[in-house]
Amino acid sequence: MNGYETNGTVFVFTGTSGSGRKTIAHQISKELGLASVVSCTTRTPRPKEVNGKDYTFISRKAFIDADIAGEFFQTVEIDGNFYGIRKADLEEALRQNGQIYVIVNRYAANRFKYVFGERAVRLFIYVNKQTILERMLARNTPTDVIDHYMNHYIEEVSYRKDCEHVFENMDLHETINKVKMTMLAHMPTPTS
Repeated sequence: MNGYETNGTVFVFTGTSGSGRKTIAHQISKELGLASVVSCTTRTPRPKEVNGKDYTFISRKAFIDADIAGEFFQTVEIDGNFYGIRKADLEEALRQNGQIYVIVNRYAANRFKYVFGERAVRLFIYVNKQTILERMLARNTPTDVIDHYMNHYIEEVSYRKDCEHVFENMDLHETINKVKMTMLAHMPTPTS
């Protein structure tokens, strides 16, 4: 894994589905100029998801072939769908930027912590279950997606105790500011 032996930080955005973690991660990282490493998945895109931004959507066969070839840093199967981050994508982002971010579930967050140690900073974003339900209903989210989020909530929210930083996202602007300040504290200060 010598491709990962560089200085720099991996900001690991994790948390409950429907918490706004993707919105927060993309906004802050755009402001700070961080590179994104996008996960691959075999699941069908949900409404408003963009290939290459939210996930790289690939076929089940392509995923399995890549996994057998050892192309993934980490993989997991959730509800019959595969998710994973390609080693080459991770290495390239680290080489080009040094300060990167990923948006992942707890299994991948654990893998990043194991491999990168203190250089992996887990930022757990959550909201309460009722708020998730209200937000999804207001956005006319399909019932099957709502059911999925609700069924996994307890499992997902319990991971917050393992993360370095935890944020409840009740006000998006306020949460973005708190997360951004936390991230800046982990980044090297520029030398003059």
